[in-house]
Amino acid sequence: MPEKRTQSRKVPLDTELARLLRRQEQRFIEKFGRPPGPADPVFFDPHADTPQPMIDEAVDQHLLEGMHTAGIHPALIYAYQKTGRIVTQENQTFLSPADIQAWQAAIAEWYATHDANQR
Repeated sequence: MPEKRTQSRKVPLDTELARLLRRQEQRFIEKFGRPPGPADPVFFDPHADTPQPMIDEAVDQHLLEGMHTAGIHPALIYAYQKTGRIVTQENQTFLSPADIQAWQAAIAEWYATHDANQR
């Protein structure tokens, strides 16, 4: 599992992401009867009686299932699992050269270990 980042960054939100975060806030209010505070998780365990972060393994499992269902290429899924990130045209400007290099190396590693029939 990739290491957790402790550094924070400011990333501008597009309209869709802002809408999704507002919806997540509404779910929090519906579940716990109050607006989220600064220490509350954005993505919380919907089965917990108090605001608890979702377990990383559960989040990861849901994301991987969604990636497979959506037909994401296995090299990109592998790179996500190896680096802990999803690199896109839109977000790569927020990543360091080392982050992008690690992503690209993971994709190259997948291709190097799979024959042409699996591509």
